[in-house]
Parts: sequence; C-alpha cells; structure tokens
Amino acid sequence: MILVTLAGLVVLSLPDITGQTRAVGTAATAASTPAARPAGFGQAGKLVFGLGPSLDSDSTSPVADQLGMFTTWYNSPNDFGFMTNWAKDLIPRVYAKGHAIHLVVWLGGAGQVATVQTKYGAACGRDYPLSSSFLGDTRRLAQIFGGDASKPPLYITLFTELQTYPCQANTWAATPEVTNYYQKLKDQYVAAMGIFHSMAPNARVSLGWGGWQARWDDPAKGGGKSLIGHFDDVLRQSDFQSFQAMDSTSNVDDIRRMTQILGKYGPVMVAHYKPDNGSSSTWTNDMRAIFTDDYVRQVTAEGLFAFSLMDSKHLTADAQSLQLGRNAVTRYGTRAG
Repeated sequence: MILVTLAGLVVLSLPDITGQTRAVGTAATAASTPAARPAGFGQAGKLVFGLGPSLDSDSTSPVADQLGMFTTWYNSPNDFGFMTNWAKDLIPRVYAKGHAIHLVVWLGGAGQVATVQTKYGAACGRDYPLSSSFLGDTRRLAQIFGGDASKPPLYITLFTELQTYPCQANTWAATPEVTNYYQKLKDQYVAAMGIFHSMAPNARVSLGWGGWQARWDDPAKGGGKSLIGHFDDVLRQSDFQSFQAMDSTSNVDDIRRMTQILGKYGPVMVAHYKPDNGSSSTWTNDMRAIFTDDYVRQVTAEGLFAFSLMDSKHLTADAQSLQLGRNAVTRYGTRAG
C-alpha cells in the first residue's frame, strides 16, 4: 500500500448509495465529507453481520463464510506487535475474500486516569485518548488496516463506550473537568477521522457509544440520552454511527432506542453484542426477539445496517445456539461491498 501525507493526498472518487460520486481524501474535506453509505443501508430487513474478537479467529467460526465483515479490536499500543504481522498476509486475504474489516478501538483501559491540561482547561479521565501519541498510533492503524478504494470497507468504531473515559461517566456537565474531557475527546475524534480518511480510502469512521445511554435522560446536566446531543457536531461529520449492546438481562430495547436516536445522523451499527455476564439465556432470548421479520424490518427502517457478535462463545456453546446464529445470518445477512 502506498502511504501519502495529508499535504500530498490524491483525490479519489467513490460511488455513494445513489450511484453518484464524491471526492475524498483531501485534508480540507477529510473530516467533514461523509463517506459512501455502507452496503446494507437502505435495504429493509437486511444486515451486514460481523464477528469478533480477532481477525485470526473470525475465519475459523462456523458462520465465517456467511459474514459480511470480520471484527477485531485495538485496546492499546501493545497490540501493534501482532497487527503489524497481519498487515503482511492476513488483512490482504480478508479483503481478497470479499469481507469488510471492522476495527473496534476501545481505550477504557489504556493509559492512566489523570488530570491533563487542554485548551478548554483541566480535563480528568483516561489520558491516552487525548494524547498526541494516540493520533500517531492512529496513523499506524490506518497504515495496517487501510485498503484502496476498490477494497471492501474498513469500518472503524472509535472510542467505543466513550462515556466511560472521563473521571465521571455518562454526563456532560458532571464537573467542569468532565466537560473539558469530552470537548477534547471530540477534537481527537475529528483529527483521527481525518487521518483514517486521508490514509485509508476504504475507511468509514464512527463514534462508539455504550448502548445504555438512552435508558434515562437528564437534560440539565447532559446526562442519559441528552449526552448524545452534545456530540451532534461530530456525529453529523461521521460516516456511520456505532453503539454496543452488552446488557446482562436484555438488549432488545437498548438496540431499538439507540438506533432510533443515532439513525437521524446516518447508518447505524451494533458494534459488539454479547451479554456482559455471559448469560446463555439472555443471548438466546435476545436472538429470538431481535431476529424476527418485524423487529429487523423496524430497526433497518430506523437506520441499522450492521450487527457484530462480540465472539463465538455462544455460537459454539451447543447445537441450538449455533442454529439460532446461522438462522439469523442466513435469513437477514447481506455482504458488505
């Protein structure tokens, strides 16, 4: 893959879902021009299915051949060792077989919880996401995972569970230091999005939410679903929207609510689904409730285009669970393109 600087970037034309073309890749437009709409968006009753947690395990899944994308995770700079090796062989093979790659960037355990100085004032939370080092590492990720415009998409869910990164979670104005943290995190998101757009022509970038955020509302402090509105500016710049669904009891309502809220900004992905406590009964009940004609038709009409299982644990637990997964992918699945 040829690497170019922001200043020397060649302008490329990509088709959007309407068949029109758009220019991408210039430094001036990288962060503000939305990418081509992902395959699956606008197809009532169809979803691009993905599976994690790692590219080298996804291909061995019993449903691998039916997946539209393979999901993998970046948790800290320690991951570059094996990811650099993937760039030589595994990543090109995944693209060559027609699968999109979905990169989940989770930084809730990276760096330290600290107070750092920003242009907005003191900010309290995980320091690595706000650092220049993170933006340098973003360039490395774009080099490793990016493909040219003819390749299947590289979907990026950036800062998944972002609400947990400040010193106090889920509320914009919990303290001035939390507000400043979110402000700086938005700047970092726009900068990282620009890097991916400039260095990886097949990249599509989203901001990753925890799926619990829509369960309550506190407009005065920007808590609950009101927190999402404070990110309105960057959500409108994003190529698609992401949230996780990992409640231990039920995820049916979380998926519906978050899709309704985020769908007004563009295509929506369930970036990683799995009951957090590993409950097989919750997984079974969710699968049976979510993957019905009525439910899938409703959420795809609201904007949901993709659904990624966090791992194969439940798929391989027993024959009944595997059949549930296969039925969902077979009936509702579509390939990313």
